Amino acid sequence: MPDETALRNFDPLTFQILWSRAITIADEMSATLVRTAFSSVVRDNHDYAVAIYDAGGRMLAQSNQCTPGQLGAMPLFVADCLKQYPAETLEPGDVLITNDPWVGSGHTPDIYLATPLFRDGKLAGFAANSAHHIDIGGRMASPEAREVFEEGVIIPISKLYKRGEANDELHRLIERNVRLPDKVIGDIRAQLAANHLGVRRLEALLDEGKVDSLAELAAAVVAHTEASMREAIAAVPDGVYEHTIEMEDRDRDGNPLIIQARLDVEGDEISVDYAGTSPQVDMPINSVFNITYAYTLFPIKCALHPHIPNNEGCARPIHVSAPEGTVLNPTFPAPVMWRTALVYYLVEAVFGALAKAAPGRVKAQSGTIPLWVEKLGGRFDDGRPFILNFNAQGGQGATEASDGVSTTVFPGNVASTSVEVMENETPILCEKKELRADSGGAGKHRGGVGQEIVLRNLARKSAMASLSGGRFHIGATGMVGGGAGATGEIRIDGGEPEPIRREAMIEHDSVLHLHYPGGGGFGDPFERDPAAVLDDVRRGLVTPDRARTDYGVALTADGSAVDEDETAKLRGAA
Repeated sequence: MPDETALRNFDPLTFQILWSRAITIADEMSATLVRTAFSSVVRDNHDYAVAIYDAGGRMLAQSNQCTPGQLGAMPLFVADCLKQYPAETLEPGDVLITNDPWVGSGHTPDIYLATPLFRDGKLAGFAANSAHHIDIGGRMASPEAREVFEEGVIIPISKLYKRGEANDELHRLIERNVRLPDKVIGDIRAQLAANHLGVRRLEALLDEGKVDSLAELAAAVVAHTEASMREAIAAVPDGVYEHTIEMEDRDRDGNPLIIQARLDVEGDEISVDYAGTSPQVDMPINSVFNITYAYTLFPIKCALHPHIPNNEGCARPIHVSAPEGTVLNPTFPAPVMWRTALVYYLVEAVFGALAKAAPGRVKAQSGTIPLWVEKLGGRFDDGRPFILNFNAQGGQGATEASDGVSTTVFPGNVASTSVEVMENETPILCEKKELRADSGGAGKHRGGVGQEIVLRNLARKSAMASLSGGRFHIGATGMVGGGAGATGEIRIDGGEPEPIRREAMIEHDSVLHLHYPGGGGFGDPFERDPAAVLDDVRRGLVTPDRARTDYGVALTADGSAVDEDETAKLRGAA
């Protein structure tokens, strides 16, 4: 239960000022990371997380730009750091690092750094961040890996810096194992800079607040947030709510992968159990418990209390369990590189269960689940290496209140890859990038539309591609009468559709065709405002034929207005 005495240490005005200041520090750390990063993954895709913690590892504040997976796993990372290096073994100038999937957010490209804050020789807190790196060695994110050892160098929790002195051996080890050492080391230095600034700003905060550590403020923030989160949970009717997802993925014996979610709401707490979920597989889509935990908390907070700043208090009333040895809690050395191909479905598993208790609080399924990321690597004609993480997405599901957002990542909260940046840093040309009409599921609120993208390899040598997508056979389903979104498709040079994920060669002048799926609709399509349907047609999101068949809206012959009489007949007949 919340520590009701913690808030008494601050008057309300001082408390709000210090809490807001802590969030601002995290935001400034985030800006520093982005402005000093070397790779497009961090600088442009914003694939990172930033937060500050007290000496006991309680998260006090996060930046407003974070990925839910990296952020949700970070408190467990800080706790593991304190187990490996207890407070008395840490010194000013130390910096801790790891990319161990079972400590961080579930795959080797995510490197975590924690910088201790000291006051009068005592540990007072941490500035921490994580960033997805452009490369970490191994088989370049191969979808065909069978063990984590194929997925790049693994750094156990170590001291990257000790008393301000660099661990040169560790730096050399990282440089020797990656294809683009300048960018990887450059991004690590950007992470260091962000944490260094965070520590300086926290020192100033403690000086101005006239407190010795972050513990008192963290206790107050967590207590306030926990009480607020418990109040939001208490508004959900008590009961057990279940939802099962059968994924498109199959294990190597051809059996479908199953996610079984059971939500038990009791008073002001929620317990989520994944018993019945499929056993772990020798395919790189397993989700370690840290990121399973993160993507279970995220949809609950989104649905029940989206606006309160995120910190440890949000998580305290929520309990998560997943049987060891399943795809949601695999044992080492299971392959995990493409865990977003599976773990994003937890959002829909939780939403599907919550919809039975509070359907108006969740969105329809999204064409952005699973995450589509195509990774291409090769060499320019002059021999220089390149690696591209191409992020682009389909349409999100609609909600009770609004249409789904088109071509925007959910739930990962990363940005799409800039075509201009891609063409500047790689020999890949984008020949086409346009919205897919009719791909959003019909509904009173329409699902977000997907997009079509065509990429051409201009390099004389072939490029290795790790292809990953989804919704190839069954579109994102709608809710409360809404229609399903269109399915997705990947083709090389107009050949047969690619499987869900595989490793492929993209030859010189070959093209990669990507058709991204749409989101599900929400509510009866015949209840959609005809003026909104007309606007969809004008914007190229819906064709006139689908306006008539899906929405019961007829347009005038020139398509400039709604034919109200014909529309009334169509909707009346239905």
